[in-house]
Amino acid sequence: MPATLRKYKAAAVNAEPGWFNLELSTQKTIHYINEAGKAGCKLIAFPELWIPGYPYWQWKVNYQESLPLLKKYRENSLPSDSDEMRRIREAARANKIFVSLGYSELDLASLYTTQVMISPTGDIINHRRKIRATHVERLVFGDGTGDTTESVVDTEIGRIGHLNCWENMNPFLKSYAVSLGEQVHIAAWPLYPDAATLKYPDPYTNISDANSDIVTPAYAIETATFTLAPFQTISAEGIKLNTPPGKELEDPNIYNGHSRIFGPDGQNLVAHPAKDFNGLLFVDIDLDETHLSKALNDFGGHYMRPDLIRLLVDTDRKDLVVREDKQTGAIKVVKTVDRVGLSTPLATLEREESS
Repeated sequence: MPATLRKYKAAAVNAEPGWFNLELSTQKTIHYINEAGKAGCKLIAFPELWIPGYPYWQWKVNYQESLPLLKKYRENSLPSDSDEMRRIREAARANKIFVSLGYSELDLASLYTTQVMISPTGDIINHRRKIRATHVERLVFGDGTGDTTESVVDTEIGRIGHLNCWENMNPFLKSYAVSLGEQVHIAAWPLYPDAATLKYPDPYTNISDANSDIVTPAYAIETATFTLAPFQTISAEGIKLNTPPGKELEDPNIYNGHSRIFGPDGQNLVAHPAKDFNGLLFVDIDLDETHLSKALNDFGGHYMRPDLIRLLVDTDRKDLVVREDKQTGAIKVVKTVDRVGLSTPLATLEREESS
């Protein structure tokens, strides 16, 4: 659909999540949705695994030290068919705002690094999971499947997409997004230390500086999209909650101040947030500003040669248990978004709640 609103205000979250606390995380999510709504925003972007915070301790502790943290993390992850998700959807509807929300999704007995796009009616218009957890994250999270891969949705405020962390560096996922005509992108990031912490042989890739100021603007340039990069922050109290007993406490400032917003030509559009800033970064979106950048390098259209180079994307779900329809002989396929309860309209959930 052609965008009916081509100029609007959007916000990226630069704030501390409610560590290991689902209720606090939900309250903080609703708080920032309300703040963005009051500011007149039509879109708000949350960081990767905003609920219940990114488990950055997994990079720093051994197996035994991780177990109490992992147990509490799982206990406070967000089931998609929960009351907490319903409340967040209601907040989106109350503020008539699109919400890109990152969360640790508890699905049966597994966790997934999930993003949903919530519409101004409170309905879920995109449900996606990180296709491959990064390195040690694989000890905590499972991988997405075909029907949770697509990142871009066509809306009245443009073709909006979102990816998690190093997915924003993945050339195949960028190619897929640009092929869908993406105009505004959310590059959702977790909690990340800065360059002062870098120790050889850990690659420079693995610090905030590279991801804030190289990977994110590169995404904007290569796709010619407005690119919002929300990051998490952490306080001294948050460090304590994420540190096992007996381990040295880190300086929280090494993790803070990394959120960015770039234009479709890669220019930085907002001042870098201070280390102690918790709140929203605002930007004015004008979809017509993407035209000239895309005229130069639309890799999803005129500036590509599909007769030479093509990308194959399989968007089918692969189930562990396959069921056959006895009447037709066909394999029954249940979409993930249906199975986890996110395709149910908000109004229907509310009627069920009141009955």
